[in-house]
Amino acid sequence: MDTSYLPGHGPRPVTTLSLTAAFAVLMGLFLVVEGAWGLVSPLVFGIFATNMLHAAIHIALGIAGVVLGIQNRPAGVLLLLGALMLVIGVLRFLPGVGEWVAQLLAVNGPMAIFSILVGLVALGLGASFRGRR
Repeated sequence: MDTSYLPGHGPRPVTTLSLTAAFAVLMGLFLVVEGAWGLVSPLVFGIFATNMLHAAIHIALGIAGVVLGIQNRPAGVLLLLGALMLVIGVLRFLPGVGEWVAQLLAVNGPMAIFSILVGLVALGLGASFRGRR
């Protein structure tokens, strides 16, 4: 008896990731690579300054992005990632606070600009995905 047409039998359908989930996975992979590299070098990709704390945070956020993106549940991690990156990026340019951010997380100018841009995109995608699934 062929039961492949019944629910729970036969091959599972292929799930396509949304653009938002794909962004979460790709950004997550980038953050894991950048974080791992940052554990052994204070300069990543020849431009981004980092330190151990910064690298560890990026690895954790990156793993969350990959896992939740693959599960097609990216909204929460993108909203968190976006808010953190946007705040850190903006704070880096504020007088007085900027030096504290630079010392605590080793955020240089290029990393701050990158953080602001990624933060805005992540917040936008995360907010647009909320309520789906």
